[in-house]
Amino acid sequence: MGIDMLKNGAKYYLSFIPPSKANRVKINSRAFTKSGKRYIVPKDVSIKINKAIWELQQQHRGNPIDLPVSVEILFILPDRRRRDLDNIMKTLGDCMVYAGIIKDDNLIYRQTLEKRIIKGEEGVIIDIFPFDEKEINRKIIDKLKRYKEKIDGI
Repeated sequence: MGIDMLKNGAKYYLSFIPPSKANRVKINSRAFTKSGKRYIVPKDVSIKINKAIWELQQQHRGNPIDLPVSVEILFILPDRRRRDLDNIMKTLGDCMVYAGIIKDDNLIYRQTLEKRIIKGEEGVIIDIFPFDEKEINRKIIDKLKRYKEKIDGI
């Protein structure tokens, strides 16, 4: 998808909160993989992930976005139960790739995550815009450089 098609942004919705990546159970099976890392996705988690992919596919037309993007995500939560938005975002990024919305989740250059608690309501609102690559203030980069030199003992 070109920048012209994304100029005004794209909006997607999910009717529920996708499961966190932490819901995947790590197993150790060195006999089968070089790294020894394999994961089992519980059936209920797999069903929710597939439902999220399906919902996103129903809303997307065209080719996957293949340019850097900014993503603003609003999570509507039904209660105050603890949820790790970073881990949910990892799942959501994968779902957007599998649904064909973005070519690769490494094209997300900026993301804003927000949660709101509305009793009895649940869902996700996703806004995707072209990434606006603003010039970084040189003074900030110089401060970072000095900090690194201090830490490294140079």
